[in-house]
Amino acid sequence: MISVNLSQPIPLAGWAAVLCLVGAVAIWLWVHPAPAPPYRAPSSPVGPNPRSAQSTRQGVILHQVYPDKNETDTDIDIIAIHGLDTRSPDTWIWRASNPKDNVNWLVDPRMLPSEVGAARIFTCDWPADLLQPSDLVQKTIEEYALLLLDGIRREILAMNLTRREGRPIFFIASCLGGIILAKALVDASDEYVPFKEATRGIIFLATPFRGTSFRDVAALAEPGLAVWSAIQGREANKLLGSVRGSTFDLETLVRKFTLLCRDSDRPLLVFNFYEKGKTSLPLKICPWLPGWLRQEKQLVDESSATLDIVPHPLPLDRSHVLMNKFSGPSCPDYKRVARKIHDFLGEIREGTPIARADAWIREKCYNEDRLKIERLSGDMLPMDRCYINLAIVVGIEKSRRPEEGSGKDATPQTSSFSLASRLRVVTPDESIRVELSSIFDPRPDPDNNTVQPRRILIRGRAGVGKTTLCKKMVAGFPTDEFRKWNELFDRVLWVPLRRLKEWSPVQYDLEELFSHEYFAQEENRETRASLAKELRRVAESDRTLFILDGLDEISQEMSHEDYKSRFLRRLLDQHNVIITSRPHVSLPAGVRPPDLELETVGFYRDQVKEYLQATINDPKKVEEVQSYLTTHQLIEDLVRIPIQLDALCYTWDSLSDKKVVPQTMTAIYKAIEERLWKKDILRLGKKDNDGELVSKDDIEDDDMEGIEYLVAGEVHLLEGLAFTGLCHDVINFELKHRNAISKKFRLPSQQIHWDKTLPRLSFLRTSDPSSDEQSRDYHFLHLTFQEYFAARYFVRQWKANKPLEFLQLSHGECSHIEPATFLQEHKYDPRYDIFWRFVTGLLDADREALAFFRTIEKDPCDLLGPTHQRLVMHCLSEVEQKEPAPTELRELKKRLEQWLLFECDFMGSSGLAREMECPEQVLVNALKQASENARPILLESLSRRTAVPSSIINIASPWLDDCVSKRLCIAILGILRHQHAGVPDTILQGIAARLEDEDRHVRQAAIEALQGRTDLTEGMLQGIAARLEDKDWRVRQAAIEALQGRTDLTEGMLQGIAARLEDKDGYDWRVRQAAIEALQGRTDLTEGMLQGIAARLEDKDRDVRQAAIEALQGRTDLIEGMLQGIAARLEDEDWRVRQAAIEALQGRTGLIEGMLQGIAARLEDKDEDVRWAAIEALQGRTDLTEGMLQGIAARLEDKDRDVRWAAIEALQGRTDLTEGMLQGIAARLEDKDRDVRQAAIEALQGRTGLTEGMLQGIAARLEDKDGYVRQAAIRALQGRTDLTEGMLQGIAARLEDEDWRVRQAAIRALQGRTDLTEGMLQGIAARLEDEDWRVRRAAIDALLDQVALSLDVLSPYFKPLYKALLQRSFNEHLYWYDLDGGFIAVGLRNVSLSCRQHSGKEAVVKLLLEKVVGMDYGRRPPLNLAAGN
Repeated sequence: MISVNLSQPIPLAGWAAVLCLVGAVAIWLWVHPAPAPPYRAPSSPVGPNPRSAQSTRQGVILHQVYPDKNETDTDIDIIAIHGLDTRSPDTWIWRASNPKDNVNWLVDPRMLPSEVGAARIFTCDWPADLLQPSDLVQKTIEEYALLLLDGIRREILAMNLTRREGRPIFFIASCLGGIILAKALVDASDEYVPFKEATRGIIFLATPFRGTSFRDVAALAEPGLAVWSAIQGREANKLLGSVRGSTFDLETLVRKFTLLCRDSDRPLLVFNFYEKGKTSLPLKICPWLPGWLRQEKQLVDESSATLDIVPHPLPLDRSHVLMNKFSGPSCPDYKRVARKIHDFLGEIREGTPIARADAWIREKCYNEDRLKIERLSGDMLPMDRCYINLAIVVGIEKSRRPEEGSGKDATPQTSSFSLASRLRVVTPDESIRVELSSIFDPRPDPDNNTVQPRRILIRGRAGVGKTTLCKKMVAGFPTDEFRKWNELFDRVLWVPLRRLKEWSPVQYDLEELFSHEYFAQEENRETRASLAKELRRVAESDRTLFILDGLDEISQEMSHEDYKSRFLRRLLDQHNVIITSRPHVSLPAGVRPPDLELETVGFYRDQVKEYLQATINDPKKVEEVQSYLTTHQLIEDLVRIPIQLDALCYTWDSLSDKKVVPQTMTAIYKAIEERLWKKDILRLGKKDNDGELVSKDDIEDDDMEGIEYLVAGEVHLLEGLAFTGLCHDVINFELKHRNAISKKFRLPSQQIHWDKTLPRLSFLRTSDPSSDEQSRDYHFLHLTFQEYFAARYFVRQWKANKPLEFLQLSHGECSHIEPATFLQEHKYDPRYDIFWRFVTGLLDADREALAFFRTIEKDPCDLLGPTHQRLVMHCLSEVEQKEPAPTELRELKKRLEQWLLFECDFMGSSGLAREMECPEQVLVNALKQASENARPILLESLSRRTAVPSSIINIASPWLDDCVSKRLCIAILGILRHQHAGVPDTILQGIAARLEDEDRHVRQAAIEALQGRTDLTEGMLQGIAARLEDKDWRVRQAAIEALQGRTDLTEGMLQGIAARLEDKDGYDWRVRQAAIEALQGRTDLTEGMLQGIAARLEDKDRDVRQAAIEALQGRTDLIEGMLQGIAARLEDEDWRVRQAAIEALQGRTGLIEGMLQGIAARLEDKDEDVRWAAIEALQGRTDLTEGMLQGIAARLEDKDRDVRWAAIEALQGRTDLTEGMLQGIAARLEDKDRDVRQAAIEALQGRTGLTEGMLQGIAARLEDKDGYVRQAAIRALQGRTDLTEGMLQGIAARLEDEDWRVRQAAIRALQGRTDLTEGMLQGIAARLEDEDWRVRRAAIDALLDQVALSLDVLSPYFKPLYKALLQRSFNEHLYWYDLDGGFIAVGLRNVSLSCRQHSGKEAVVKLLLEKVVGMDYGRRPPLNLAAGN
């Protein structure tokens, strides 16, 4: 033992050493109090984290201490961060003399948990050791901050971030932990921004923002601390430098943190507590020191612990080491801290002004009542059963059906005239389907450039569910399903535009709109204004999505030029917006076009099945409904509309009880009507003749006639509402509509109170049930219900021989029109197609349909014929089958047979046969009568149906046995391709026999007919597999695709597919690709098969290489060589070194100017390929200097034609070209190379600043020797308003061009112009006899695009005109109607006819028609116009 004599004097150096050691120990004691045994509060629901001791040495770890982790109903996360060289839970524990009485105020249920409500409490351990390993480089404060960011993001935000604006975080930061937290918040960027945005408040406990008062002691102690740490083989933590006082870095941090706290969008709540107790560091080492040596003082005083933005910090009567420890709930200091935490949490829950506005909208406007979807039964429909299907609207050219012989003819397609098409329930191609949650995903635009849509237009027919779509978007936005939306937007603002029709504020702006739409219920005027103002402020940012519902509802308001219309245009022009509208309504002028245009489509068939299974509890009934739908195609199409399927489910029990299954659409609606009236009679409180309330049992067995007397008044009003709305194209009925209609259609004996009646009628819905009755609109469940009740009214008046009441909604006056006259005027109007179906069905139910058909057949009729036949066919589909059928109906069907056969001969196809409404017996008779040429045409048309009648299959399939016609054989196999149920074995054997046919088309069709079937024998599978060796690549490909996905393949069949990986043919790449795709995803592949796929990574075709990569992707059984093969494709096929280097930089957005200059320098390269590549690399960039543009323009004179062409392409479309550059392009109009001349024309096309000389230069090219150049010149002049008469004549002269493309372009250029001379129109009409069908089609398009046509001009070409119109009328809704002076109707647009002859146009038309087609035109097919005539 060594003794020390304290009475002897100590040398100065010795005192220095002692003081250094004492200082070091003092600092260590300050930051590292004596360890205590682990704490376990006796009543704590959560114990300490056993990993805490080591977690501080390894990284940031969060431990939830309250409540239990199973508790999910929480709203805020509280995170407590300790200081230097301590850990949780020790640092938060008040240590009593008896360890059992220790208190952790974060856990004790009497303390913080009782103050925080539904919050979670976490402790946060970070690597805060005082002594750090000496073999590691010390962390900086920036690195500590980054560790904190990453740890919290990983452990908290990852599970909370269902939207960018995540659940709030509140921090309790002790001592130096507060400095690290402040630094983390200031530095948070990129993926850590959500952490910063989620942080809403902080309580700092003695955080030394300006250092500690022991800076002198700290400085003195550093040498001693260095010795101390060296003894232990460690280094002192450099964070101790922050206790020296206010440094420049610390002041900068405080300044930035203060700015962060004052952010106007997300202000941060902060508060400081500082200590009043004094700390004596020397006394901790030497308790016997006299008072004058103790140096007692505040360690972190008020000035250091307080931020300037906290005006009234609070002191705690305790020393520094006890600032984060409290003895119990009665401790005064604890009460101060707990009260401030409680108050801050209250403010956070109340939120910032924008948070309050968002919360108000969620709770008051987007509440359950507003967003509910109610089924007809009265039950609520869960959102996950609201299937919303969307498809991209594609251009006409893309949407046309494939050309004959394209290989896609057998794909089922719905006729454009069918019920499914009219109701928009056609299943779209997979390539254009879009999931609602992914509509903002990047996708290619029409030019194949990738764009991220922000402006989206969604079209949908009336009643298809656009409002339901809006509800699903609003309800789904906060959920995980819409995570991608959450990354882009903070809120959605749903604005039903119909509510703005009567809106008349003092000032039209967003603030007034929000006040009206969202905050009208707020009684406090100032609060209402404040919320609206705050919402307007953020709405103008990039993170607010508008949903503007019902563009068609305000189209009239935008037709005027006033303050309101201008505001509505600005609203529609928002950067982030979804706009819904009915079809055929366009965005107004001045509003940017949408980035993406979608349309709503009905349920897919699998969704119908899922809905039935989820809605009907009895599996037997589900099977009954599915079986019924399978055998009734029209009804199956109908119930793909959600509300119709709900109605069928609701009505099915009553149908099955009656053992009567409806056969027509009308019969289904009659059954639904009866079922719903029985429900509504009870809701309306109807009374019987004795004055007693009608009960359910009273009417349970009554039919419609038995119950109609109870609701006669309501029925009449619904009929009047429906018919008047249909006539005026009104589907939303406002109060003024209802009042006007009520006066005309109410029964005198009954008084109906709209406000009490309408909410109780199941046939009507309101878009906003929360609004008052005066401002509420009503609409029918679906447009078809409106058409049904309108038909009821028509039939009522027809049977009673009474005129129809035709009410003018604009002024309330009423005119009368006879039903027969109404039929005459509107029988071909496409808007009335379903209406006439219902009229026929209702009349047929009363055995009165024959008179209606007689009236349909009366003059005037369609002078062409197909539109009339479709009307008859659609009406016949609503007539119940009766035997024997009336003679007149048999005659109508016989005439329809004649039209079917004529269409086959005249068109080479049959659209009439494709329609599901075509009577089955008509198809059977036509097929039996058909010629050898017509039979395959009929069958090919039927193969495009989704289902082919069994009677057709029974007739056609035996022809396979002795079929000598290749086309007929393929057509028969085509109708069998999609018949996967109920096909006899004999037919399957007949198909299999054709696998050996000598014709490759037949073999391919046979394979496709067997594809996807589950009832194939092993021999049939072997037959398909044998075709893997077929000599024709198309057959081999078909065989692979037929075997793909089957689980019953033998190893030999798989080996046969794998062998095709080495296929060699002219189109061998298709077979190899198909083989790869067939093997993709299979778990039964041998290593050799995988090697075969991997070998295709080196395939010469890029599609095959891509398929190989995709096939190997995700597999866990790949060997290293295969992985290396995939990696090698990262450098797939480079060109020459220089050219490849340029193209590697092409299109990159992060290029510095030097790199661009380097590319631009290559514009002068001696190699023409490099010059060309340099231009290509610079093309389309927005950051080019004028010098670079001049460099490109200089290449317009390049000696190489490809370079000149590339230079023009690069300059095309740019708005920053000088006049000299434009002149340079114009000079190339005379280039010796035709491609360059064409490119120059296309570069000048559409520009508004062209000089007359440039226009003349383009016009001169109308005489170019090259057809493509002439065509380009015409297109460049098309649509310009500054053309001279000579230029127009020059275009018209090209109507006689030798090249069909030029003739077609000339017609297109003249189409739609109002300044055409009679001679030009005659020139277009002459093209009706053109040898090329595309030119003939363009000619009829141009003529029909005129507002009026002169028979004097057309009479020389009347036969080709009639023939062209007849051809088009088979494929679109076009008819020639001799009513009101005569007109040609194309869809909803009419083209009037004029004539200068004295005899009048009616006589001229009649005479011309008799010359061309004979006397009985329109009703019977004009056989003299068949093919070859």
